[in-house]
Amino acid sequence: MLIAVGADAFQFCQSILVLSLSSLQTNVRMKQTSVYSAVKERKPKNMSSAPFTIQLLGPIKQDGANHSIDKLDPYLNLFPASYCTQSHDLASPSDNYTALIASELDIQRLNRIHRWLWVAGTAVPARSLHDQLSRGREVVITEAMDMHLVWTTGKVYIKPLPRFLLEPTIWTEYLCCQDTCKCISRLDYNNGQPMECERRKLYKVALGFLYSYAALIRHESDFLLAKDRYLLPSCGISWFNWIAFVKQLDTEHIYPDINPRFHHKELRLSRLNYIYYFTQLSPAGFLRRWDRYSTFFHMNLGWLAATTVYIAVVLTAMQVGLATETLAKNSTFQSASYGFTVFSILGPLVCVGLIVVAFVCMLVFNTSHTIAQMRKREGHFGTQRENRGTS
Repeated sequence: MLIAVGADAFQFCQSILVLSLSSLQTNVRMKQTSVYSAVKERKPKNMSSAPFTIQLLGPIKQDGANHSIDKLDPYLNLFPASYCTQSHDLASPSDNYTALIASELDIQRLNRIHRWLWVAGTAVPARSLHDQLSRGREVVITEAMDMHLVWTTGKVYIKPLPRFLLEPTIWTEYLCCQDTCKCISRLDYNNGQPMECERRKLYKVALGFLYSYAALIRHESDFLLAKDRYLLPSCGISWFNWIAFVKQLDTEHIYPDINPRFHHKELRLSRLNYIYYFTQLSPAGFLRRWDRYSTFFHMNLGWLAATTVYIAVVLTAMQVGLATETLAKNSTFQSASYGFTVFSILGPLVCVGLIVVAFVCMLVFNTSHTIAQMRKREGHFGTQRENRGTS
């Protein structure tokens, strides 16, 4: 992995230098906006109600029957069929809607590096859907919120819009601050900032996600493309209702009320990987670039082979230069040839050694992680058997 990082290090450094100027200007604008807001004493939004009131969802019909309302659980059709709990069990959404919503809106990985997100994407709205396609990016469905609007060569990951985020009642019951919440009373402050309850944090992520869709679907062509690629629920959402929905979001003044991740447009995956390499010391990066060890060797040895070819070309040129009378008597060229010859011998050997060391480290880490995870699951299985036996 060290070699893989080194292969693109120059490109990363170049990107940092290019973006630093634009980010400096952006930071100045953001600071000016912050100062202006402080002068106006603008307080966070009272998140005690849904950010919209329009009913976008129509009845869910199947085989001619209306299944939109379950007498025992009216929210069942708004959520996925199942979800994975923190203990890696599959559970029904009706068992714990709060845990499912927290899982659906989880962007903890991006929150850890929010100070560096400007490297991966500038602080402007995401490009519209038709613009994404015109740039040759294929829409790839993802259900992970932290992968929403992350792009790489030839594709962009987009999370479909869940039904439950389009139901105002869900916002009131599971996302909005409660009457006794300190976010509403604003009595407690942490380092000069209002303390945020878990509901407010989820509210900001959910509202930011809706804001990203307002950016993706700007024109009717975007709306039709979204429906064609199953990004919108198949519940009779019309274009005219979507216009009213976006208007109610008040997107022009939404920034204080959304998670900082959604201040940025689509994020470049390669730069997210670099950020994780250097700030979180994660060998896998934000998203693992290989799924098999053979792919790992192919990536690293391919780069090393290309470097070796370049070294061979330089050595050949030096050999020709030494055959000339002028360069043969040049002490500086003689020293450079000697140094580069030693480097060409030791360099590839050192690189191969680093590749092997990286492979061994990853093999040990993955094996230990798998064994620990298996023991944890076996203990969980045993606990369930004991509970069933005593019940």
